[in-house]
Amino acid sequence: MRNLACNTLLVSALNNKGVGFLEKRDFSSAKDSLQKALRVVANEQDDSVDVIKRSISNQMGGVVAATDDQEASCPILSALSISSPRPVSSSSDNDENSVDSTSKYLRHRSEYDEGMNFFSEPLLLSHDSPCVDAIIIFNLGRVYHQQGKFEDALYLYRRSLCILEASQACETTTMLAILFNIGNLQYSSGDLVDALNTYTVALQVSQSSFGVDSVEVAACLNCIGVVHYIMPNGDSDRALEAVTISLNLRRQTGMCDSHLGTTLNNLGRIYFQRGDYGKAMSAYSESLHIRQATAGDSVDVAATIFNIGQAHHHTGDYDSAMTRYNEFLQRARIHFGDYHRDIAIVVTCIGQIYHERKDYDNAMKAYQEALRVGRAALGPVHPEIAITLNKVGNLHHEMGDLESALTVYQQGLSVETAVLEAGNPNVMVTMTNIAEIRKQQGNFKQALKCYKKVLSLQRKYAPENSLEIANTLSSIGYVRHQMADYPGALEVNQESLRLRREVSGDKDEGVASTLTHIALVLLKMNLHDIALEALSESYRIRMDLEDSKSKDIAFTLYNIAMIHHHRGNYDEALKFYRETSRVEGEALGDNHRDLGITFYNIGQVYYQRGDMELALINFHKALEIERNNFGEEHPTCARTLNEIGNIQMQRGNVKELMDNYTQAARIYRKAGMPDDHLVVFGTDLFRFEIVQPDAAGAA
Repeated sequence: MRNLACNTLLVSALNNKGVGFLEKRDFSSAKDSLQKALRVVANEQDDSVDVIKRSISNQMGGVVAATDDQEASCPILSALSISSPRPVSSSSDNDENSVDSTSKYLRHRSEYDEGMNFFSEPLLLSHDSPCVDAIIIFNLGRVYHQQGKFEDALYLYRRSLCILEASQACETTTMLAILFNIGNLQYSSGDLVDALNTYTVALQVSQSSFGVDSVEVAACLNCIGVVHYIMPNGDSDRALEAVTISLNLRRQTGMCDSHLGTTLNNLGRIYFQRGDYGKAMSAYSESLHIRQATAGDSVDVAATIFNIGQAHHHTGDYDSAMTRYNEFLQRARIHFGDYHRDIAIVVTCIGQIYHERKDYDNAMKAYQEALRVGRAALGPVHPEIAITLNKVGNLHHEMGDLESALTVYQQGLSVETAVLEAGNPNVMVTMTNIAEIRKQQGNFKQALKCYKKVLSLQRKYAPENSLEIANTLSSIGYVRHQMADYPGALEVNQESLRLRREVSGDKDEGVASTLTHIALVLLKMNLHDIALEALSESYRIRMDLEDSKSKDIAFTLYNIAMIHHHRGNYDEALKFYRETSRVEGEALGDNHRDLGITFYNIGQVYYQRGDMELALINFHKALEIERNNFGEEHPTCARTLNEIGNIQMQRGNVKELMDNYTQAARIYRKAGMPDDHLVVFGTDLFRFEIVQPDAAGAA
């Protein structure tokens, strides 16, 4: 301990008084008391906040006002990844007790205990405490930290650590307190890589000073695990390993305290992120039991209740999820009031359950309530508002209200472009949803324009070989196809195919789907041989895939059959039509409209081969399915009745042919269609239409 010329009792009293003010969140009085303590230490009387630098500089030969070269003599400080120091803000703030509003969004995580606030308590002094100046400056850093003035706090933490190292005093607890608070500050600011480095340094100090089985090591490992969990490209294996070891160390102490409950809650979050909902539920349940016993009605109990609700939600147990969400809301409103970010988020989750249950009215009510609360808590321009707006857009889309969906998506995009970077994935998703709506409305020109914007952003910000780029290229290919730009459609689909093969290899559903779309374009270009090769390759890939959807296999088979049919290869056409009907029957049921189309085409093949009996059987199968799906007065039924009438004419059954012709003509007239739709004998009897897949909704 340095021989400081100061009244140690007075310094201790002033420091401890400042700590008391800080605990009451009286920041102005806390600063005043702590600065007085520093002035006593420095034997100065200076009312300026710059006394912080000058007082310590006088005692340490210029350490605080020192350059980076002098800081380099502090090995632990040098090991940290932190930005250059800056002067502490002037004490002439209008409101010394204010909290920096710019840190509001970043501080939301601090409302719940993740174990990142270990060593966050300000430090008390006694008459024989070593390094009193380092401790006082640390406490002053805590004042600025709690006010959300992170740069000022970081400046003071650095100075405190530098003084502590230069003193060579064995004050490990103080050193860990400084390191933990630097790490917490970096974590709260989103500087996750720096935070990870700081907590790793703290871990090394803890292992060296307290042993590898200490609670200090457990605290460090918990923080390291949480940072890995939070990082956008974090390592969930490392997160799981760190938190699991931390949990085991906590259990070894035999203490069932709040720290154990927090570590279990963090473990549940990691399991949830990994999709292991059973283990997540187990960890959450134990955490809730401990937190209820140790923390009563705290906000952390509410947080774990919400987490349990999320696990129920993702396993499809909607009733239990709804119960837990509502329990969270009841508790959270006590702590936060009615207008808080997390209130809005959980109301959105409730809306999502209604949405997934197809209860659209209640889903819309919940989403609108979430928007009202979110806008009051966060303002109208915030990422959470954009997320909820997109859910409202999705709801309108599912309800078939494309105009309302488009309007809401555009509102969401306006918010996202105001608060997110252009390369943010959410921006591109919303733009893709808008393009999808335009496509489904048949406004292909606008859809193409939107897709091109998305593609431009993806080429700039996404990895070069990205499936997202391939998906957008496929969508552009579809739109160009609909606009009859077949060469353009072929070009972008070929690029999509190349990307998919580079990323996923040949045996991939995306590759098979793209080959099918290429084949459809080639058919429009009358390149039937090449189209047949593409479809055959698509079929082979899908047959080798265990998870390939039967409907997709049937679609490929159907188009192969259509090519053979068109070319007069009736045996091959029948072979693939029959296989199509078998797959469709198993996948879609015996009454699906697609099966009706297949039976109709089988009937056409038999008719062309002169096998009237089998043609009639398949036309009647098609007619039954058409009537069940569209009603007896639909023009599709009239078309099939017309075909049946033609067969009856060929067979000389006058009564049957007249009955079928009459029904067909009546349906056509009722639908406002001219009489020339009724085709007698073979004139324009056989129509060939290459079936397009339904537009897959990205919204």
